[in-house]
Amino acid sequence: MKQLLLLIAAIFFGLTICIPGYKYNKENAEPGIFVKKDPIENFWKWFKANEKRLRKFEEDPGKYLNELLEQAKKMRPGLAIELEPPKNGIIHMTVSADGNEDLFELVRQVVGKAPAIKGWKFIAFRQRMTPEQLKGIKLKAQNHELDPGQMKFFPIVNGDTLDLIIYAKGVTEENYNQVAYGGLLLLDNILGEYDCATKVRSYDFHDMPATKEELEGLLPLLELAAYVDAFHTAKK
Repeated sequence: MKQLLLLIAAIFFGLTICIPGYKYNKENAEPGIFVKKDPIENFWKWFKANEKRLRKFEEDPGKYLNELLEQAKKMRPGLAIELEPPKNGIIHMTVSADGNEDLFELVRQVVGKAPAIKGWKFIAFRQRMTPEQLKGIKLKAQNHELDPGQMKFFPIVNGDTLDLIIYAKGVTEENYNQVAYGGLLLLDNILGEYDCATKVRSYDFHDMPATKEELEGLLPLLELAAYVDAFHTAKK
């Protein structure tokens, strides 16, 4: 009751008061209408207040990334944050939907509202790595290691749609879910997160064939980005 009286008084006398979680927009809202604070603006306000401390993330990456993720969850659960070590004095921070297309528009909005902060560059979605960069990467999916240099793919084309079978050594029914999750993270880096989700209809993961005959027709995974680009160029 006391808060309600304060709000009425604020509207009547043109006062400015602060109630946690809400703000009164005098110009854009009718009297009595209160607008919930934008969680994206809150995130960037927190980030600006802490960015000097966050520059030290290499001292304890887990600690600082967890802190960033806790703040990102307040915008919406499912967002991922990735930090790269400084290059030429600039830290690249990627805001990712973690492959969830339902979060793509939110990712665009988050990065679109990012403030200009010296020494930081904010990027929407995981970006492609070059084949040279990928050759040095090995991704651990629990107890299973994924080496893109040793993996292959087989394209299944049906009209304008493209499905892919990804082959890796040691895929079993027991570890399939872990391999698939790690494999999709790897594909985010090969194709870029946006293209990975929008340019291929589906992915499946199979154990690497054992015979020469079965291997015929399979393509090196490191050539996947070029194949997907050529497929979509031919559609135009």
